Amino acid sequence: MALKQKFKVEAKVWLYPGLAGWHFVTLDKTLSSEIKKKYPKGFVKVEVTLSESSWQTSLFPHSQSKSYLICIKNAIRKKEGIFEGDEVSLSVKIL
Repeated sequence: MALKQKFKVEAKVWLYPGLAGWHFVTLDKTLSSEIKKKYPKGFVKVEVTLSESSWQTSLFPHSQSKSYLICIKNAIRKKEGIFEGDEVSLSVKIL
């Protein structure tokens, strides 16, 4: 599979354990592996679109899942009505 600059992610939102309340989605391991081959340095800058909202962030390498994570900002979650356990569809563009 050739890595594209734009791709879709369908995943369940999960809450990181702890007091901060960070919400993430985990990318598929195959996609994460392709991204890591092309961008081996760690964090990867992206633009994410969820419904009517877009924001810039980074893909976070996650050693436990051997995948990348996308953090869904609190303001975006509130605006779009997204909660832990929701299935979301994200459009991701590597910057």
